[in-house]
Amino acid sequence: MVRRLRGAGVPCSDIWSGAMQISKASIAILLGAATVSVSGCKGVDRFDTGPTGAYCGEMVSGATNDGLVPDVSLDAGVVAIPALKLALTLDTHHLTDIPGTLSSNDANNGLCPGQPLFQKSRVRTIERALHDVISGIQMTQDHEQDVFTWVDSSCQGTFVAVVSLMVDSKVEVRLFKPMREAEVDASANTRSGFGVFSLERSDTGCGF
Repeated sequence: MVRRLRGAGVPCSDIWSGAMQISKASIAILLGAATVSVSGCKGVDRFDTGPTGAYCGEMVSGATNDGLVPDVSLDAGVVAIPALKLALTLDTHHLTDIPGTLSSNDANNGLCPGQPLFQKSRVRTIERALHDVISGIQMTQDHEQDVFTWVDSSCQGTFVAVVSLMVDSKVEVRLFKPMREAEVDASANTRSGFGVFSLERSDTGCGF
């Protein structure tokens, strides 16, 4: 004999069976989400540089780059300065607070006399941005994750650095140097700056 709910024409056994199906579906969804989360973490973990490694690379040439290296005049016989390079360490367990450090190779020919623009400067995630829609932005399909950070320079103030973990396991860094509005012919030290860097992993560091 099958019991029926009072005031309803549906057997209790049918209701229980339906509830079990809903419960199983919910568990399947949760397990699926957990699997995606775990696999995503493993994917990001491959960017960790460990105690000796770093991502190394130079500023990508192009008209968009400005204000990050001293102005030179080849007409005046000044030798062109070497390309600005960065060394980025990454600790993927701390992408939400202090994901790494940033160094540059311009101690002898950069904007900061006698010291590099960045010298093992701590890269600090902009924590407030984690609670904003900007944290979910994917710039292009080849970007696996974009982290918005602050990084203090030796003499040019605090930069905004967007650290992009790429699908091909490379890293891109976009540096924004905010400054007061300057005259068109102002020197690089007083102009706002922007530059894009393409970095590749080296397990032995970058040499600077």
